[in-house]
Amino acid sequence: MTGFVNKLALATSIALGMTAIGSTSAFAGTLTNPQFGGTVDTDVLLYCSNGSSTFAGPTCTDSLSTILSGNSSSPGGNIELAASSEQAGFDFTKNTTLTGTIGGKDIVISSLTQSDWMTVLGNGKTLLSQWLDDAFLANNVNIPAILKPVVEVAFTNLNGRQRFSDPNISYVNQNDTTGEISIGLAGHFNVSNLLKDALIPNNPFLATYIPASLQASELVKVVYDNGPAKYLYSFAATASGQINGHGVGADGISHNGNYEVKLAGVPPVVTSVPEPSTMLALMAVGGLFATAKRKSAKNA
Repeated sequence: MTGFVNKLALATSIALGMTAIGSTSAFAGTLTNPQFGGTVDTDVLLYCSNGSSTFAGPTCTDSLSTILSGNSSSPGGNIELAASSEQAGFDFTKNTTLTGTIGGKDIVISSLTQSDWMTVLGNGKTLLSQWLDDAFLANNVNIPAILKPVVEVAFTNLNGRQRFSDPNISYVNQNDTTGEISIGLAGHFNVSNLLKDALIPNNPFLATYIPASLQASELVKVVYDNGPAKYLYSFAATASGQINGHGVGADGISHNGNYEVKLAGVPPVVTSVPEPSTMLALMAVGGLFATAKRKSAKNA
């Protein structure tokens, strides 16, 4: 009897250990069932990645799920929303969205329209005014307050809003423990020249205020779980290890920076499934009980 008890204790310990291991395994949730929407659902450009270069066009045949499978360490490809935003004749009243579910909740990721930029935030500022303030503060750009209206007019007239309204989505991931959602935005590691192009041609005196190195992501509008719209952006990039090297629209410099924006999400309910080894251990325990029962019946 003692031998049986010892075997039972060992088998039970192994089974519980295996169960614990199986139940604690976790993974980062990703966007499922991705698809396009918005008022112009075809205004998109898909970029695949070979690890060192992103590329669009006929040779980019990856699925949306594959393109969006990256993370902050390895962003991979990306999907550009409102891809024609910087072209002549672009209708800035329309948007393109990437929709899907993450952790069982709906999420809508959208390009921006001109009305989005004029949205009045809780502090009374428009999104345009707030974003410029944040961009200059984060990059130590000391433009005098008296010139702020001039900057906003120049940025608007030179299509600066359009330049930063077509986000390139690299990934949409969720932390299964905290529920936090991370969205990768492919962009320029240094946007100094882009900002100058959107300010200086008609106002050369502003050039002295723009530093040689400046970081800013494009903006993205996010609606999560049918909640209020949030405008997300970042002023801190990490090197992506790749560039837009060939294919449609290749320029040799885009996508060399990864900007990550985050929003709070609801932790998904994770149902633990015992691993095969756990099942084998539980079967062993069951076998020992069956053996004990037979011996008990035989000795009766």
